[in-house]
Amino acid sequence: MLDSHRSRAHFDKVERLAQQIRELDAEGSSILSLQYKSTQHANTSRSKSYKKSAAKLCFEDFDEILHIDLEACIAIVEPRVTMDKLVQATLLQGLVPLVVPEFKGITVGGAILGEAAESSSHRWGTFGNSCSAFEILCGDGTLLRLAEKQNADLFHALPGSYGSLGTLVLAEVKLTLAKKFVHVRSHFFSNPLKAVSFLQHLVQEKTAPDFLDGMVFSKHSAVIMEGSLQTEKADLPSYSSDSIISDWYYHHVEKNKTSLEAMTLYDYLFRYDRGAFWMGAYLFRLSLLARFIGQGIFKWWDPGKDHFSTEQLKKVNPVPSPNLVERILFYPWLSSQKLWQLFHKAEQWIQERCLIQDFCIPEPYAAKMLEDIMKDPGTFPLWLCPIKGTRFAQIFAPHLLADQANYTHFINIGIYGLPSYAAPIAEITQRLERKTAKCGGRKVLYSRSYYTQEEFWNIYSRPEYTALRQKTRSVGRWHEITEKVLCSNGSF
Repeated sequence: MLDSHRSRAHFDKVERLAQQIRELDAEGSSILSLQYKSTQHANTSRSKSYKKSAAKLCFEDFDEILHIDLEACIAIVEPRVTMDKLVQATLLQGLVPLVVPEFKGITVGGAILGEAAESSSHRWGTFGNSCSAFEILCGDGTLLRLAEKQNADLFHALPGSYGSLGTLVLAEVKLTLAKKFVHVRSHFFSNPLKAVSFLQHLVQEKTAPDFLDGMVFSKHSAVIMEGSLQTEKADLPSYSSDSIISDWYYHHVEKNKTSLEAMTLYDYLFRYDRGAFWMGAYLFRLSLLARFIGQGIFKWWDPGKDHFSTEQLKKVNPVPSPNLVERILFYPWLSSQKLWQLFHKAEQWIQERCLIQDFCIPEPYAAKMLEDIMKDPGTFPLWLCPIKGTRFAQIFAPHLLADQANYTHFINIGIYGLPSYAAPIAEITQRLERKTAKCGGRKVLYSRSYYTQEEFWNIYSRPEYTALRQKTRSVGRWHEITEKVLCSNGSF
């Protein structure tokens, strides 16, 4: 029977995909993967080379918002719907998702399967935690519904599983009442460790702000920003990153040090989109740009033989900020979507030189981990985002609370940029991974991981994962998660 909240087109797409799976199964084809024809690229530095020998399933058109239920405050959507499209549609109804990842091009499916978080995550957890139900296609083409009271084990395990438990074809995203503006109050610190302490204090307040995150600009400069939803702009200075003349958000905050300002809710949610936090600013250093184009995109010489020296790297930490002329001239090419397209054209070059990592650290160890990161790799700026921990059986959740944990939140430390000294990125990342594991934290697996198989399965529950793979007939049909997230089984 056709559900009134789902279009006939949606049912036809699901049945077409299920039929493809069944036919390939009958032919004896083994591993399957999803294929996209658009130029949109995933917000990840990981390679997709594991897909080369897999049978391809066309998944391009799963990009429809099926229904917005105003009474239940739920958006029923297909996984290829972008955050930009979802937010625009829900705002028209006076609603907004509980958690909105910061880049406009991130898809609903990517946010669920990749465990995306943002500045409302101290209240709601990751984007996957803000969903009430999923529908997936199993390895034999069977459609399965997952919810708190229906296949609960799979419902909790799906976020962070990167498609290895089945193909997500539908999600029900929880919504909350929206207001037109966000008032952002910024607190500046000369000691980043005191900024972390203040962030932890705000998280624990009974009336915690609607939004909460921070940035560390250097060893002597940090900011914590709390945002509150408001119906009026009030008599406050305003900011919009969509203005062609605006400083990018990170630079605007650091330069102006405005204690209180207003933004529209839409501008606030995507404030880091222009420049992809600050990653795009590296392109305005000619020495970096020449190497990026020559080595990375056009392969004029072997990208593995010409790395930066420590002296050169120290000059770009903190990352340089583009000036007004540069921002205006290159405005059309500096959205996160355009930058990810560009980065993927030079994928190997980026992988061998840049750190793009998020580490979720239990509250008691967050200040010490930040102190270590400021020394090694010494990359600036850094992003701080508190995330409410979960006790559900979310196998790959970066914010899974340990048994008997006496803390409630994790502090996500985002490292996006070049290290401050010359060394293989793999070695630097592996040291960070081991420090994170030692303090009971986890990394977000969208990025490149250098764990060995043994190290990986010491962190995550292989028996639970294997049982769920068998339940969804995924073994031999969808790639196992280690094939997707580990780099050569931890070697470098």
